[in-house]
Amino acid sequence: MQPETRAKSEEKVLSVKGKIYKMKSILPTISFVIFSILLAFLPTKRLSAGSHQFEITIQNCNHARTFARIILEKRKIFRPLSYYEQIEFKSPVAMEIVLEAYATNQREVEFSNSWFERCQEISCSDFWANLDDAIKEVS
Repeated sequence: MQPETRAKSEEKVLSVKGKIYKMKSILPTISFVIFSILLAFLPTKRLSAGSHQFEITIQNCNHARTFARIILEKRKIFRPLSYYEQIEFKSPVAMEIVLEAYATNQREVEFSNSWFERCQEISCSDFWANLDDAIKEVS
């Protein structure tokens, strides 16, 4: 009777181990599927955030180019530097552009493109922000 009981108890152990083994193979499979789904969606969010930041940078650089061009145009019609000193620009770079515009002999295209390139090199969005407001103020 003992060998029979022993066989039955071993059978239960084997069947229990078999169920555990099946659970162990299901859990990694589910984990792998969930991980794959997360891996597929997380980089897309990072890419969209990165492309949004790039879009903002390019927009700010275009504003810098436009602002530099406008300042040189206004200098040609004899707008004094004191006019700009009275304006409180929101952008930290606006007054730098104004001062350099009054000190340079470059053509409009060269000057504005040089500020566009500087913007791309530095690419600190806060430094170049609010130039669109500055454009409205000086136009």
